[in-house]
Amino acid sequence: MEVDQKIAQQFECPREIRRITPLGNGHINDTFLVQFSDGPDHVLQRINHFVFPRPEWVMDNIVRVTEHLQSKLGHLPNGHQRSLRVVHTRQARSMHLDEKGQFWRMYHRLHPMQSYEQLQTPRQAYFVGRSFGEFQALLADLPLPRLHETIADFHHTPRRLARLMHVAQADPQRRRVSAQREIEFARERQSRVELLLDLQRRGDIPERITHNDTKLNNLMFDEAGNEPMCVLDLDTVMPGLVHYDFGDMIRTGCATCAEDEEDLDLVDFDLELFRGISRGYLEAGHSFLNQTEVEQLAFSAILMTLEVGIRFLTDYLEGDLYFKVHHPEHNLQRARSQFQLVRRLEAAEAELHDLVMQTWTNQPAAAL
Repeated sequence: MEVDQKIAQQFECPREIRRITPLGNGHINDTFLVQFSDGPDHVLQRINHFVFPRPEWVMDNIVRVTEHLQSKLGHLPNGHQRSLRVVHTRQARSMHLDEKGQFWRMYHRLHPMQSYEQLQTPRQAYFVGRSFGEFQALLADLPLPRLHETIADFHHTPRRLARLMHVAQADPQRRRVSAQREIEFARERQSRVELLLDLQRRGDIPERITHNDTKLNNLMFDEAGNEPMCVLDLDTVMPGLVHYDFGDMIRTGCATCAEDEEDLDLVDFDLELFRGISRGYLEAGHSFLNQTEVEQLAFSAILMTLEVGIRFLTDYLEGDLYFKVHHPEHNLQRARSQFQLVRRLEAAEAELHDLVMQTWTNQPAAAL
């Protein structure tokens, strides 16, 4: 996709653009690096308004969250690099609507930093867990009003499962036969998908502000690649349960292969990486987590992996409307890999629960 330079020039940035090139490999939005002849680089994104039907809600949340984070982190060394910073338009708006009806936003580029697709060491895992735990802790006192739900029921697993069964029944793309085994796998786990929401309805676990997409490449590390500096991709920051973030950290950070691995024999998780994420997250979490939340962290890894597999499978049956795909069965391949990881996590659930509870009992709180 090529970008007209006039779009970038709508924002409060240098006028003389040298080049605009694609950046990153995200599933949802189109991202570009904007390089100037007379100033620092910026990042330009086209917001996918099929996925985010209310882009103004997305940007309202992001502006509030980034300004709150900057108020708390801006005084630290490299504080301007520790949270995203929105570049407003020349009309002082948070995004630009072009003549084609497409929505655009711009950020200051974080530089120099690097990102990873897969955790490599338990030390990295510890920093990842601590970073997302600190992110939740820093936003725990964000003033009202409540953030917008940028995607309704984003982590409402029962509704995700119900949607899958509805689409499987309708079979709009005539793909159900090829996915029948995976549909049954999800159906067999129907009894567990209400657990966290039941606890929330009873008041045992509270609503928090959560990131809701805590995969590893949504953290930017320092130039040496040792310590995370900044949490990226804030489109889905909204009210949620802490388990959504922790569970997705385990799903993406501890898996031994890519989320679309074809050879299911290779799909597993790394216990030492799980231990590292748990230790870092619980250090940061001592300032705000309650006992019931902690007791369900190990289960959340299973639930979030199952939910993402359900999402991939639903998108496959609907004709690949949500996730970008590289071949016709890509989403089915992703679903199969995620469901295999569910099997591995289920087999180790008791051990993972004990590890989390021991860490919680023995771990001192981190200083934010």
